[in-house]
Amino acid sequence: MISTTDLAEKIFTIRDPNYSKRTSPKISASEKAINKALKRKDIETTANPDSEGDFLVLLIHGFATSKYCWLDPDIGNMGWVKEYQKDPEPVDYGWHSIPPPPFIPVEWTLSEQLVPKGVTEILDQHNIDWLTYSQKSPFGDIEISVKELKEILNAIKNEFGKRRIIIIAHSRGGLISKRYLDTTEQTPVEKLVTFGTPYGGTFFSAMEMFRLPSKQFLNRVKAARRLWDVSQERKIDSISTKQMAPRSDFLIELSSKGCREDIKYVNVAGRNSLITNVYTWRWETSCLLPKFMQAKEKMDLRKKLIAENSSIHEWYDLPSHYLLNPFNWILIPNKIFEFYPRIGYPEVLRGDGAVSVESALMDDDNVKQYIINKNHVDMTCCQTGYDIMIREIKETMNTD
Repeated sequence: MISTTDLAEKIFTIRDPNYSKRTSPKISASEKAINKALKRKDIETTANPDSEGDFLVLLIHGFATSKYCWLDPDIGNMGWVKEYQKDPEPVDYGWHSIPPPPFIPVEWTLSEQLVPKGVTEILDQHNIDWLTYSQKSPFGDIEISVKELKEILNAIKNEFGKRRIIIIAHSRGGLISKRYLDTTEQTPVEKLVTFGTPYGGTFFSAMEMFRLPSKQFLNRVKAARRLWDVSQERKIDSISTKQMAPRSDFLIELSSKGCREDIKYVNVAGRNSLITNVYTWRWETSCLLPKFMQAKEKMDLRKKLIAENSSIHEWYDLPSHYLLNPFNWILIPNKIFEFYPRIGYPEVLRGDGAVSVESALMDDDNVKQYIINKNHVDMTCCQTGYDIMIREIKETMNTD
C-alpha cells in the first residue's frame, strides 16, 4: 500500500495519468535502498540491479531548481514553459444578435502555457535507464554539489554494480559535472551532455550581492520557496554565485583543465532569450458588421448537427436563425511586447536569456556542439532537446 509520503512525492512526478515511470519490484526496492544508504528520499530511478554493465543516464539539474525539471518540467519550472515562438489563434465566441463593444481591449494574456513531457518519460519510451535527484545545495558552493555527485555515483556502484554512465546536465549542473570529471581519475562516466551551462560565466552571478536577503526570502516565503523546492523538503544554507561570474577563479581553473581524452563532451547552447509574449485581445473589426450569408450556412450546420444527435458543444454557439444572430464575435490577439529577462546583456542579445552562446560552448575542437533556437528554461523540455539527448545516448550505446 502506498504511504502518504510516497503519494505526496508522486503527485509532483505524474501530471499525466497516462504516464508513470517504468518500474518493477526490484527497481522499487533498489530505489529505496539507495535512498536509505545516502539518508535521502529524493532519488528516483528506473535502474534494475540485475542490469550491471548497462548504460545509465544520470540527470543533473541546474541552479535554484530540482529534479522536477526532468520529471515534470511544467511543475519544475512553475508553469514558465511557454509557446513564445507562435502567436495564439483567434477565439470564436459564437453568433449574436448585436455586435460586440468596438475598440475596447477585452483582456490581456501571456503566451500559451505548455505542459511538455519530462525527459524521464522520453527515456522510458526508449527503454533507457535513468536516475535523478534534487541537489541539497542548489544555490550554494559548486564544490558542495561536486562532493554530493561523487556520493551519488559511489552509491550507484554499490547498489547497481558497474554501470556505464552518461550525464545529461542543465546549466549549473554542467559545471558540477565538469568539475567532478576534472577532479576524479577513475570514473564510470563516458559522456557529458550539457545544456546552457555557463562555462564562460553568466550575469546571474550578480545575485551574490543579495545573498542574505535572498536566502531569507527564499526560505521563509512559501510562494517563493515553491519556485525552487517543490516538495518543501530542502533549505537554503548558503547562496554562492560568484563561481559563475565571468572570469572567476573557478571558471578559469575549469577551462584550464580542458577535456579528458577518455570522456566525450557535448555542449548545447540556446539562442532565443524570449521568455513570453504579452497580448491584448480585441474584437475583430468584421464583428461589427452582420454576416447574413455566413450565418445562414452556420444555421444549416446547426440543424444538421442536432439531427445527427451531435454533442451540444458542437452546435451551441452556432446561430439559431441567420436573421436573429448575424454577428460573429471573434477575439484576436495583438502582441504588445516581448518579455526578456534583462535587456543589454550578451546572455539576452546572443544567448538563451541566462547564458550566452559563447559561454555555453567550450573552446575545444573535440567537443560536439549544438546551437538551438530555445531559451534557458525550455531547452531541456522541447522536442529539439529530446532529439539531441536520444541521439547522443544511442550513439554512445552503439559505440563499443
